[in-house]
Amino acid sequence: MSAKRFIKGVKVSERHGAGEWQAERMSSVMLIPLTVWGLWSGWIMSGAGYDGAMEWFGNPLNALVLAATLLISLWHMNMGLKVIVDDYIHRPVSRNALVGLIAVVCVLLAAVGVFFIVRLALGSAPLPAGFGA
Repeated sequence: MSAKRFIKGVKVSERHGAGEWQAERMSSVMLIPLTVWGLWSGWIMSGAGYDGAMEWFGNPLNALVLAATLLISLWHMNMGLKVIVDDYIHRPVSRNALVGLIAVVCVLLAAVGVFFIVRLALGSAPLPAGFGA
């Protein structure tokens, strides 16, 4: 185990904090135009009804950008929650378990989200017949 280092009374990162910081900033910057696109798309689709929404999802570019927005958002969320856990959970077993759980939840959300985006893009109903209302 390495000795803790301090510079001017501040603990120096022992691991890979700078790389994670840059990745969070990169995902934030990528989400700016994607959020503007999402707001614009929502405004365009408002009042279009079910057929208008299905037509919007049928456009491959819209489906691709929506999937990218979902994946980048989940990546950003995973990194942000990991930082919170790292900052406030000090027991290694608890910290590792929570970080792992967060990663699994993000991967599951990504898989389910992309699955439904693909279904809608191909013209299928979001859920098979018999599910939902």
